[in-house]
Amino acid sequence: MFLFDDPFVDGWIGGHRRPSAVRYPRRATSALATILIAGHSFAQTAFGEPIPGDSFGGLLQTEWPGVALSDYVSYGSLQQIWELNDDLRNSDYDAVIATEFTSDFVNGFPAIDSDTTRNTLQHLYWAGLTAQDRGAEIILQDVWSPQGADLSENVQGYFQFLREWLQDKLGQPVWILPASPFVMALRNEYGDAIYDDGLHLGRGSRYARAMSYLVYSLLTQERCPFVVEGDEDVDQMAWDTLLACECAGMGGSIRYPSTSWNDPLPEPAPLA
Repeated sequence: MFLFDDPFVDGWIGGHRRPSAVRYPRRATSALATILIAGHSFAQTAFGEPIPGDSFGGLLQTEWPGVALSDYVSYGSLQQIWELNDDLRNSDYDAVIATEFTSDFVNGFPAIDSDTTRNTLQHLYWAGLTAQDRGAEIILQDVWSPQGADLSENVQGYFQFLREWLQDKLGQPVWILPASPFVMALRNEYGDAIYDDGLHLGRGSRYARAMSYLVYSLLTQERCPFVVEGDEDVDQMAWDTLLACECAGMGGSIRYPSTSWNDPLPEPAPLA
């Protein structure tokens, strides 16, 4: 059993309270913190350009007031991010946003009781312990549906399972950046124009920048201060998504689907 942070405590970073106009279940991250984006291109969209010449259109790389780090593998799994042996394992940070990848754009993520999922859980556990050792928070980012498909139920159910499993193993609350419902809201409003290649959000587009607004506001629980003129509507959609979804830790009531499950990895290998 674990205990959630007191929802009536002000935002917390580096052992110091910070004033907060609104108090949410998740404790806010300071905008001056060091954050790490660890994952494939869907996570890196908010960061911007994880390697020279490979830009996904986001702004955090240059606009995050603190320090923004990136661990990136193109179409990379959590195992591949771990095996980079880069910032996730070696740098100091206050929060890490991590994700998982599936190459099945028709069915989505595999069954919970599968070797693939057990591999994900093992590396997620190591990532969670590594963050915990630093006094840092680990946040999961789910993935959005490709053009013409709707994987919402599969994606949200899978990431809710990862969240519940990791909470149990770490003994602390874990939250999810709700990219899936946010991008679906963008798609419902603006259609297929949001996509670049049927998978990624348009590079350099307002839709890619909107992922930066979503991440900034989830972390700080404040409105994003670097919204580009003309992007006010997508920034508002990001804020509304965070307020609506329980998994974002800002008091929302819409919950990701959760099904009963038997632990497929009850005793993960310890961190070496």
